[in-house]
Amino acid sequence: MVTNNMYLYVMGKQAIIVDCGIGFPQDKVSDDILIPDITYLKTHPLTLLGIFLTHGHDDHHAALPYILPQLSGNFPIFASRLTAGFATEKLTEQSLRQKITVLKQSDQIKLGPFTVHPIRMTHSVPDTLHFFIQTPIGNFYHGSDFKFDLTPLDNRRPDFKKITGLSQKGVLCLLSDCLRSERPGFTPSEKTIAQAIERELSFCPGRFIFTTMSSQIHRIQQAVDLAVQHGRKIAFIGRSMESNVRIATQLGFLFLPKNAVIDKSRIKKIPDHRLCLIVAGSQGQESSSLTRYADNQHRLLKIKPQDKVIYSVDIIPGNEQAVFNVIDSLAKQNVDLAYQETADDLHVSGHASAGELQLLMELVNPQYLYPIGGSFRHMRQYQKLASAIGFRNDQTILPHAAQVVEFDNDGHFRLGEKLKLKPTRINQNQTNSKQSKPRRHKHH
Repeated sequence: MVTNNMYLYVMGKQAIIVDCGIGFPQDKVSDDILIPDITYLKTHPLTLLGIFLTHGHDDHHAALPYILPQLSGNFPIFASRLTAGFATEKLTEQSLRQKITVLKQSDQIKLGPFTVHPIRMTHSVPDTLHFFIQTPIGNFYHGSDFKFDLTPLDNRRPDFKKITGLSQKGVLCLLSDCLRSERPGFTPSEKTIAQAIERELSFCPGRFIFTTMSSQIHRIQQAVDLAVQHGRKIAFIGRSMESNVRIATQLGFLFLPKNAVIDKSRIKKIPDHRLCLIVAGSQGQESSSLTRYADNQHRLLKIKPQDKVIYSVDIIPGNEQAVFNVIDSLAKQNVDLAYQETADDLHVSGHASAGELQLLMELVNPQYLYPIGGSFRHMRQYQKLASAIGFRNDQTILPHAAQVVEFDNDGHFRLGEKLKLKPTRINQNQTNSKQSKPRRHKHH
């Protein structure tokens, strides 16, 4: 599965979790989301020692508010600074108070039989981590969503030295992102987007309406910087966008030039050609600001003849129809549009292509490879990439969804039972409104 990321590492009767993300139904309607099924955790006599979060995307952390109340015990949660900021906000929205411990690069977290080392990595959200997990039967490299961006906007490059240094201890299994295993070469740097944004801004006579994922902090930074250069004031519109921008700014991951940002309530007072509006709703979410703008239902944002809407985003699989419905709606109203099908340089992926995936295999040099975060076709293609650089086919583990992978003391693996998992489907807006009144959860 691409979303609903949640991995359980079990040794004896003790366990740690890596990630706790939401998913999206295949027949996606409205704002429904999927919450991981944790029946296994509830029905097995396991002591949960801790949860580790790799990065700040919803499909890796946003299920925490729904999962934590179901878990017993007093265990810590670990994340990078930005991921902790985003995750804490999600918990607060559901009236949950749970401290998230911020990891430093030098940390070694020892929990029972597990010792976890964070490794700095690059992705489409800043402050992403990989984890090197030491256990008595061997070491595991948990390489969730990543790409090797050598020129990231914040100059925080992947920590190659730490990857190779830790891997020299020997690695039993590399779990690796495989979502772009079908794409040859290397994924371009996030910095390459600036030229496309500059071009669109230069030919925009009215309001410049920019939409991207609200966690795309570096993308937002580039849009802000270029808008300022063009003499435009910036307003952020949409709950997730305003929330993430506030958190990223407070934590020093986003820099907003003084006097450049105005409150969204003031947009009518600024001439259209001097406005850049950064709006939530790039995935066609039913109740998002961009969808309501397209339907002429937004309180502040009404369609104007010279508006230009820029989609700087990749569509999450399953959201295509919702996104194109919004684009169609805008097209019918003669709004000037730029999106991936009309300008393919408006987005670069946050995921490693074939060359980077093979490079990580070489750097880690594991006994086994386990492709994660993709569909089965991506996993099969990953196996071919491994084979091309000298790994045997039987060194790539290809479990089905919800299948247990077991390692013995001799370092051999076998595919274990297939769990009957049924993720819970909920409407997140209804949940938020239900829990908008403060509630006290008895949770440590």
